[in-house]
Amino acid sequence: WNSTSDPPVGKAGICCAEMDIWEANSRAEAYTPHPCSVTGPYACEGTECGDNAKNDRYQGVCDKDGCDFNPYRMGDEDFYGRHQKFKVDSTKMLTVVTQFITSDGTDAGDLVDIRRYYVQDGVVIQNGNSSIAGVNGNSITDEFCNEMKTAFGD
Repeated sequence: WNSTSDPPVGKAGICCAEMDIWEANSRAEAYTPHPCSVTGPYACEGTECGDNAKNDRYQGVCDKDGCDFNPYRMGDEDFYGRHQKFKVDSTKMLTVVTQFITSDGTDAGDLVDIRRYYVQDGVVIQNGNSSIAGVNGNSITDEFCNEMKTAFGD
């Protein structure tokens, strides 16, 4: 352990899946799972930690970039933002709903889809569809993530 380093560093790291459920301001929003190839918290060392400084970012057991769904990035430039020009007006109250869909409809099933919709002024607004060539859908699935990472190179 080297407590004088900035940031402090040690021999081992800890990796675990992460879900950014609402990354937003008044002009942009996204939700982003960061899956791992291991289950639960995992003590890692070296390359499997995905050390940025050693150019091992993409070698680790977790996806540091994640698989984000940002409607603007997916080509729906009028989906979310300030005032009535947008389908979702960030200057007004809204409810954001994120659904985790499993293969068998139970809490214990394999996660197969992460869906998002909004409720504003009593109206349900479905997430925007991707208009990026080769990236299909309006929710996060394995297929969507593979297509998105191919299209954007991340």
